[in-house]
Formats: sequence, C-alpha cells, structure tokens
Amino acid sequence: MLDLLKTQIEEADAFYKQLVLDSNGEYKESRIDLKAKNFKSSDFMDWQKQLAEVMKSEEVKRDFFLKSVATAHPEHYAMPPYPAGIIETIGQLVARVQVRPDLPVPDFVKAYGDPSYVGIPVTGLLDDGTVLFYVLHEFRDAEDGSGCDIILRLLFPAAAPQVLFDEHAQHLAIEFRAFITEAYKKFSGSN
Repeated sequence: MLDLLKTQIEEADAFYKQLVLDSNGEYKESRIDLKAKNFKSSDFMDWQKQLAEVMKSEEVKRDFFLKSVATAHPEHYAMPPYPAGIIETIGQLVARVQVRPDLPVPDFVKAYGDPSYVGIPVTGLLDDGTVLFYVLHEFRDAEDGSGCDIILRLLFPAAAPQVLFDEHAQHLAIEFRAFITEAYKKFSGSN
C-alpha cells in the first residue's frame, strides 16, 4: 500500500511544507464538539491508556490498525513506519504523519484549552520533522451526568484552504464516533 501511495504522499508533503512556509508560524483551528451519552470521559481516557501500553507490540499495533483504525474512517489508508502515526486524507491529499504525544506543544496551542476539560495535546509531523498540525482534544463528564462532552481540535497552518479545516472536522466526527463506540463496548461489557 505504501508503494502505491508514495507519489501522492510526496506531492502532499510538498504542498503541506509550502502551507507551513506561507503561514509564517500562524495556525488556525479545525474543531468539532461532540457529546457521548451514557459514557464517562475517564472510560475513554482509560481505553486510550490501555491502547498506548499494548501498542508497543508491532503485532498488536497492526491488529489494532486493521480492526479499529482502518474501520474508523474510510480515509485511513495505511499504517506508517512510526511508533504512532497514520496515512489518511488531510485537505484532499494523502498525508503520512507521525503522531507525537510525547512532544511539548507551544503555549498558543494550550491557550485554546478549557480548564474544565482534560486535554490531550499532540504534535503531528511530516517525515522530515516539519510540524503539520497540533492537536488539543479535550474531554469532560457532562454536568448533568448524562455522558461526556468532547472537543476535537486540530490546528493547521493558517494559509491552508478552508476545505482542509472543514473536511477534517467531518473526518474527526466520523473517526471518533467509531473510537467512542469501541471504548464504550469495552467498558460497558457489550459487544
């Protein structure tokens, strides 16, 4: 699959690098707010922690990609050769990105956060280390106890066309609906 996508990924990398240059360090938010009923934010966080632990095995990582990530969105094409990452459509182009939760995000990213939520900051890098985006997903239990509130947010280079922001918000909604459903099944005991 990687060989089939090689040319498209190279073209996308060149496009994204130009967006980064044209943006002069400025980023713009792509965001979608979700509500998950009958589900605690801590359940989702626990599910993610468990995944992070088991993903250290290449075999488990491949199995998780095929059963969960590839099925979460039709634009999840392949697993790149990084400890964490994805090959997916971003702004109508095929992107290969490293997903790095271990890297600190700049203060301007943290400023988007709501202190009443638990935030998950991540940096998305191209192969050469160029920062393509920052992530700040946030979770909290709903005040009325009905479930949890979720803010899914990526910050892309500000010079990107609006379609990139709009399409990725839709992408996140589809992707996280699948992830939340999977986490819910694990913690509720239903299949």
